[in-house]
Amino acid sequence: MKLLISGVLTLAVLIALHVPQLKKKKGIILAGYALGMVLFFAVYNFRTLGNIITFYHPFDQSMYQKEFLEEGEYPDAFLDEFFKGKTVYVPDDAYDVKDEVGMDTDTLEQFDEDGNYFLYRYYHSVNMWNYLEFNRAEVIKDPALNGILISDEQKALFEDIGYANDMMRYTFPMTKYNGEWGNGFHYYWFYNAFISESHVYICTEGIDDESPLVVICQHERRHDTDSYYIASKSYFDEVIAK
Repeated sequence: MKLLISGVLTLAVLIALHVPQLKKKKGIILAGYALGMVLFFAVYNFRTLGNIITFYHPFDQSMYQKEFLEEGEYPDAFLDEFFKGKTVYVPDDAYDVKDEVGMDTDTLEQFDEDGNYFLYRYYHSVNMWNYLEFNRAEVIKDPALNGILISDEQKALFEDIGYANDMMRYTFPMTKYNGEWGNGFHYYWFYNAFISESHVYICTEGIDDESPLVVICQHERRHDTDSYYIASKSYFDEVIAK
């Protein structure tokens, strides 16, 4: 509407400038046009301030288009509101990583005893904890969830809601590390080059506004990728964990 009105006003001024009787008043017409446009945009923007989405706070960016689900894009646009205020149980399986600025990674053991990259548990456990806390969830680290894997049969209970690579790589501002593995470039390399497509899956059985949740971060070794499984705590304990 704003563009339409401004276009009509502009067209009217252009027509007026070509009327012979008004050519001597060209300056007055242009000044009136400029003043009118300034007043129009000022009034229009003031009346529509409530519809403007600010860019300086991430919680305001909660738009979620139906195409996102169809294309598997930006699940965090949904999860931001979904996790808010919920209690979320996660495995307590992260180990600390020695952090010294300038430390040469070539001198480190690159893979742990399970064959995972040495930052695996940090990048997959701690980053998910940070992500959940950032999205205003209460995180409970439960050692009883350590080592639990979602079987191929159980995966049929979950629905794929989209890619997690970008969602997880943007957790880098919350890292405690000052070394290279704590900067955004390393996060980009890890989540967008080192591992394959990472997905978020959710089981909707038993989920309501108040139900506690479980989030399992699982390395799918066969596909060299990662999966994040979300389920209600009650359904997880009664069906999935048995």
